[in-house]
Formats: sequence, C-alpha cells, structure tokens
Amino acid sequence: MKKLAALLVLSVVTCAGLFALDLGDIKGTWQDAQWDANWTFSADGAIVLTIASTGETVFTFNDNNVSDFKYNVNMKGASISFYCGDTHRSYTFFKGLSLKTDLDMTVNPDWTDTDYETSIKFKL
Repeated sequence: MKKLAALLVLSVVTCAGLFALDLGDIKGTWQDAQWDANWTFSADGAIVLTIASTGETVFTFNDNNVSDFKYNVNMKGASISFYCGDTHRSYTFFKGLSLKTDLDMTVNPDWTDTDYETSIKFKL
C-alpha cells in the first residue's frame, strides 16, 4: 500500500508539476467560448488574452503587471494564481489530474463578491 501511495504522489508531482512549476513551460491556447476569449500561455511566460473571433489582443499579463504569483501542486492537481492591478482582478487556472486538457478558470473582480468560474477548452 505504501508503494502505491508513493507511486501516486510521484505521478501527481510529475504530471501536475509540469503544469505548475514554471509558467514558461506552459504553452498553448485555451478558449472561453462564453466570452469569445482565448487565453494563450506563451513560451516567454506571458499570458495573452485575445478575442477568439478576431485575434485582437485585449491584455497581456506579464512580470510587469502581475503580482502575488503563486503555484500550487496537491493530490487534486495543479494551479497557478495571480493578481493584476491593471485589470483589478485575480485569476486562477487549475488543471485537475485527468487526461482532459481543459483548465478550470476563476476570475475574481475587486468590485464584486461574485466570481466568474468556467472550464476553458484547449485549442489544437
């Protein structure tokens, strides 16, 4: 039983760690269909929010405008979170331990207690 638990922990750290340890290692685009938005994690560590239908850049999150950057890996998956003063919102992206490529996204605006929560789909 201890070997199984150790193997499970190793798998969690390996799989989830690939997602959470370095933002620069996360590459790809996820789409929020409800808001016609693409969230692109680029090789340089930036996250670019664009309008999916037009490709117009809405905002680029990077080291210059993001604070409180945190990553977390646990038995449920991995997450990154940060605050952006320019947009007055905090953001969390969570990847559960599954073969699905979706990310759970939570946006928490400063001006309301109501968060926006959705699952964003990976674009090939």
